Amino acid sequence: MIKKMFLAVLALSVFATSCSDDDDSVSPIVPNAGTITGGPFTFIVDGNSDFVSGITTDSNAIGTNRSFVVTDMQGAILGLPPTNEALQGVDFDGAGVGTCLIWYLRYENGLLGKEVGLNINDLSGSFDLSNSITVNRLGAPNAGVLSGGPFNFVFDGTPDFVSGITTDSNAIGTNSTFVITDINLNILGAPATLEMLEGVNFEGAGRGVCLVWYLRYEDDTNLDTATNANDLTGTFNLSNSIRVERGPNADALIGGPFSFTVDGTPDMVSGIAFENPDNRVGTNSTWIITDDTGMILGTPPTLDAVEGVDFDGAGVGTCLIWYLRYENDTNINTVTNANELTGTFHLSNSITVARN
Repeated sequence: MIKKMFLAVLALSVFATSCSDDDDSVSPIVPNAGTITGGPFTFIVDGNSDFVSGITTDSNAIGTNRSFVVTDMQGAILGLPPTNEALQGVDFDGAGVGTCLIWYLRYENGLLGKEVGLNINDLSGSFDLSNSITVNRLGAPNAGVLSGGPFNFVFDGTPDFVSGITTDSNAIGTNSTFVITDINLNILGAPATLEMLEGVNFEGAGRGVCLVWYLRYEDDTNLDTATNANDLTGTFNLSNSIRVERGPNADALIGGPFSFTVDGTPDMVSGIAFENPDNRVGTNSTWIITDDTGMILGTPPTLDAVEGVDFDGAGVGTCLIWYLRYENDTNINTVTNANELTGTFHLSNSITVARN
């Protein structure tokens, strides 16, 4: 009887010990956020909403609680979308230019530091962070202002290169290149760097006019397939253009300036000449007389005709005398202001005629 009671007590003791060991062996959950996939994303901050999509979390992730965390590059918490759906509703355009990081967080109760405005590096408690996905928020491309030129080369078989062109230091855009077009904006070349642009021999392009532009653009721009600058599509910005004239050359005028008194007595100019007469090139030529705003008052065809103009009859004011060399595509016969000239042409400097 005593032996049976001893065995029963021993069995009960073993059972109790076994139950106690089982309770002690229950381990707390160790969070594991795993790996998130998707992106990276690049958006243009242009007022149009930008949302991420296609982000997936690790199916083996562990943790009682979960959340996505959006931070800046320094780890400052910008947002805590609790679900993937909420994350995909975040408009990153509203964050302005910069870079965001998206993280996935699995954690247990009692986590400290999970607040907008705090830093992800200061989280305290039982948690795990995944890898991050980058969201680049770029400013809209801006090619800025291109400086230098204009250039006028004589088409004579001698190589002609541009120099002294500078780009805007504030230009924005992931990609950049120079673009050379003709006067109708047909793309003739796209030298990628300033050094390459300065290596272009414009003499080889023949007589005419080229325009040099600077382009800043994103990867969606169709520069490789467009044949005309007007056909460019995507996210890009073109600078102003610099004119490169190949052929017409009006040379430089010397003589004057002239000052006359409006008193009823004829006043004629004389002694006007060319600085380098042999440098004049162009199928057509004429003289142009304008007022000081560029308004065309007359186009005497020869220097003799210029010297036959009676400036007393124009009344009080200021005239400018120019010399023009041009090709047949120039619109000299249809414009009323010299500033509106287009086509293949070159204007000399002007000589002032003051009528007091």
